[in-house]
Amino acid sequence: MIEPSPHKLPGNIFMQPWWLDVVAKDDWIELKIEKGGDLKARWPIVMRKKMGFVHIEMPVLTQKTGPWIKQESTKQVSLHSNERKLLEELIEKIPSFDRFNLNLDESIINYLPFKWSGFKQSSNTSFRINDPYNSEAVWANFKSTVRRNIRRAQENCTISTNLTSKELYLQIKKTFHRKNKEPSYSFELIDDLINEATKRNRANIIGVLNKNNEVISAQLFIHDDNVTYYLAGGFDNDNIEPGAVSLGMFEGIRLAAARKNAFDFEGSSVNGIEQFFSSFGSIPIHFHNIHKVSNKYLPVYLLKEIRNFRKTL
Repeated sequence: MIEPSPHKLPGNIFMQPWWLDVVAKDDWIELKIEKGGDLKARWPIVMRKKMGFVHIEMPVLTQKTGPWIKQESTKQVSLHSNERKLLEELIEKIPSFDRFNLNLDESIINYLPFKWSGFKQSSNTSFRINDPYNSEAVWANFKSTVRRNIRRAQENCTISTNLTSKELYLQIKKTFHRKNKEPSYSFELIDDLINEATKRNRANIIGVLNKNNEVISAQLFIHDDNVTYYLAGGFDNDNIEPGAVSLGMFEGIRLAAARKNAFDFEGSSVNGIEQFFSSFGSIPIHFHNIHKVSNKYLPVYLLKEIRNFRKTL
């Protein structure tokens, strides 16, 4: 049996057709620029129709969707002009929409072509360890409480690499339920995603077990050739051991180190989560969010903004 290719097309893992087929099924299309049979740029985007409006949006469990730009020069002026030109061509290919809200890959520096086309820009933040394979330096950069908690968990817990997606999802649900919420994705979706990623050797589920052999923490890590991402996880608050979550994250960092990958904690604007991620010595990385609404959708958008603002009061 021939295993599926890890990458069918250039770009990060979130841009791969097999990934999009799971998180967006039949709702994604590919914008491409080819010249002389050579692929110069690609940008998969997700389009969905809701209540009569066309939304171009981020699918669940997906940090960013590109675009990928082929760079063939090392000169800064050429890199900049090539990116600008190809972005302008991609923007011209965007189908009609009522609401557009996408995260760009962090490799896209120049958002001005979007601004010139009437889009608005804001910044999102993730947290990353760029060289986890330098293990001594990485460990030294951990906050002292993180190192202490990991050592304590190593004494009281064991690591399992044989957890099922069902065991992972149970821990995710417990975490959401503590906040009186439900996960934004179904078990069937994340199970399909794990299965497809596992076929390509792109996924690892790390479980932390207590002395009673009970799963108390579970985390899902996915990776492409360059970055290992912490994608999803949760823990059992009733049986948690101090440091169990940190220990699971540490194992994910060690996986990245073995692959010579950077390690990405994913982003969060929640204060407590940001403090947890940064306590591992990670640095913030920023990527652009590009958004725009049509005149037809504007009243709906403004009403939602007012409702969201009232919830914060």
